[in-house]
Amino acid sequence: MTIATLASNYDEVIPRDLHFEMTPENVTRHWFNGDPWTTHWMNAILAAVPDGERWVMNSARRQLSRLTHAGVKQEARAFIRQERIHAREHDEMNASCVAHGIPIDKCEAVFKVIRETFQHRLSDDMQSSVAAAFEHFTAIISSVMLDNPDMFDKTNPELRAMLYWHFVEETEHKGVSFDVFIDASGGGLRGYTLRTSGMVFATLVGLPILIGNQSYLLYKDKQLTNIKSAIKMGKTLFFNPGIMRKTLMGFFPYFRPGFHPWDDDNKEIINVWKRAFEQTGDTHEAFRRLHDHSLAQRVGTQESSNPLRQSA
Repeated sequence: MTIATLASNYDEVIPRDLHFEMTPENVTRHWFNGDPWTTHWMNAILAAVPDGERWVMNSARRQLSRLTHAGVKQEARAFIRQERIHAREHDEMNASCVAHGIPIDKCEAVFKVIRETFQHRLSDDMQSSVAAAFEHFTAIISSVMLDNPDMFDKTNPELRAMLYWHFVEETEHKGVSFDVFIDASGGGLRGYTLRTSGMVFATLVGLPILIGNQSYLLYKDKQLTNIKSAIKMGKTLFFNPGIMRKTLMGFFPYFRPGFHPWDDDNKEIINVWKRAFEQTGDTHEAFRRLHDHSLAQRVGTQESSNPLRQSA
């Protein structure tokens, strides 16, 4: 797929400078449904979000002068503004976790050391490739969350509103890092080799960080032996809705020569949120409408696949 065929998408990324009350009261110790293991799985990812967002921002910024496609350059600039705001809000969320004695700051400090080490050693094109790979994983996780908003029914409404604003914007710009890489690297065989190498690199670095962060947070929270919670997390990650299973499934399509993140076109669901927010300016109402839409879609899919209903 060439960059030019995506030109119609280049009015999608809209930086929304929103601020949420990320206080210890709103971000509770086990903020995801009171479940320690799943909360700390998510915290293990979120620990790297502020510095990771700044890394991908910097990667895109360093490539701006090399971009030849006006649409890609326009969206790269909007992407940078979005990620700057995301990093700020997640700084506050992480600080609230630290206030509960959850040492996310220690995990973030380790990630910064790793990031700085590779940032000094990798070329701009390779960093751009790694950024595209990380954004691909983020887009898959966001897609699962958007399709299953009822997972957050017991989450504090303010935190939930912040997370879904972030999921929507991550989906809006899910092709930007990829297109920045393709445009700057020139594509072709060299581009394909760098792109796939970046995915392998991101996986080999990202998975150990995720596992290490979660293990450390569970240990510090004295939850490592909470078997009931571990089983509950396993069901969430690998069965219903299968966050990790679906993320791992998204690994292999990335290696297709003609792959593009928007091959999975899920604009419909984020447009529900965007229309609601444009009408009301209320992220809580936008979440509610997205929630209702997702559940209605799920019920409709189940009914259409039910042979008894089809024959009725």
